[in-house]
Amino acid sequence: MTSVPSALGFEVLYRGFAAVRTARSAEYPGAQAPDTRDKHMEINFRKVLMPLLCAGFLAFSAAAVQADPVTFSTTGVFSISGTNVLVLNNINGTTTVTFNGTTDPVNTPAGTSFGDIVVTTTVPANLAGPAIGGNFTLNIVQVAPPGAGSLVATLSGTLGFNTGIATITFTTTSINIGGFTYTVNPVYTIALPVTGVGGGAGTGTTTIQGTVVGGAVPEPASMVLLGTGLLGVAGIVRRRFNR
Repeated sequence: MTSVPSALGFEVLYRGFAAVRTARSAEYPGAQAPDTRDKHMEINFRKVLMPLLCAGFLAFSAAAVQADPVTFSTTGVFSISGTNVLVLNNINGTTTVTFNGTTDPVNTPAGTSFGDIVVTTTVPANLAGPAIGGNFTLNIVQVAPPGAGSLVATLSGTLGFNTGIATITFTTTSINIGGFTYTVNPVYTIALPVTGVGGGAGTGTTTIQGTVVGGAVPEPASMVLLGTGLLGVAGIVRRRFNR
């Protein structure tokens, strides 16, 4: 989530009013105290402008702390194959591991899927499946604000039909892209193909579930524009009371 430095905004507001007072003092260098117009201006500022500007700050702050939308997509690459598909063989058969990426718009903070690892095999039940190894790279591409990053994991274990165990272990579990932090679990157990309906081979699917938090980095120019606007309001008040 983004936040608004309200204290800074009120300081800008105060400085804007002080600037007007200083300008009036420069016009009347011999004056030792505010004249009647200055007093009326200050009273009007406190009773009318200050509540309105406070309400504006509160509304601006409320809008800023709302959930931030972000859209991202993912791809994955196995180091052994160089693609999103990994084919493993041994004397008992062939196991195929496929990563299916996703495109997901979310409002942070949110839990989300970064894609699925799907396993199929021709290895008969209760026989040892081929070993899995190498690395897996999860690529995250953020649409707006634009950016990209990657998380790398190691693969280990064996994958057969109803037998074996394999894991994917991430060496780094989070990455920040343009103010948004993407986090995955340290370890996922890769689901094995299991017996399907009628005894047929099913598909093992592992979802890389994680979270997205944070928000777009606030633009510094926004507070400058706000301060300029406040100075303009103070100037209008000054001109009005000079009439």
